[in-house]
Amino acid sequence: MLDVVLHWLPLGVSITVAVVAFLLLRREKKARLNLDAKFQAMELLYKNSRQQHESLSKQFNELRAGSIGMSQKLAELSQRFDDLVDKQNELEMHDPDGRLYSRASKMVELGADIHELMEECDLPKAEAELLLSIRKQRMVR
Repeated sequence: MLDVVLHWLPLGVSITVAVVAFLLLRREKKARLNLDAKFQAMELLYKNSRQQHESLSKQFNELRAGSIGMSQKLAELSQRFDDLVDKQNELEMHDPDGRLYSRASKMVELGADIHELMEECDLPKAEAELLLSIRKQRMVR
């Protein structure tokens, strides 16, 4: 009986080794397929991230260009405003009547009455009344 067992032992070991090898190869193939799927998913994520990065870079560059344009426009408008203020100040200096009316207008805002306007600003009564009525209309609004 030992002879029979010894006779079939190499065949049994060979079959066992073949089955184990087959099972290991099958397991390795599943693992490789799993890794391939994960690799493809990572490639897709990378591709989407790259596209999003490019899109955001373009948007950033557009915003930066717009911001530069806006700051230039604001600087231009600020310069124009400063020029207008300077011109207005020049006109007020060259127009003595304008200075009187500016002063009278400020006095009205501070609560001056008709007699104070007539005395301090050398305004006729009609003009002083007009300034006071304009002030009253502004206060009503």
